[in-house]
Amino acid sequence: MNGRADFREPNAEVPRPIPHIGPDYIPTEEERRVFAECNDESFWFRSVPLAATSMLITQGLISKVKVNKYGDTWDE
Repeated sequence: MNGRADFREPNAEVPRPIPHIGPDYIPTEEERRVFAECNDESFWFRSVPLAATSMLITQGLISKVKVNKYGDTWDE
């Protein structure tokens, strides 16, 4: 032992390298399903909350007259 931890298992299977994915790559049906699910989840769990939060903050600033409707800021 040379002071370093050896995390390799003696009979571990070595993963194959990822194939080159170019413009001619055609995803499988399962990959298409995963891509569609990922797009759907990212829309509902990232885009919608970010847009709603930004809208509420902007509306709050406009109603408190910190920002006018054109985006200019001023102090009271």
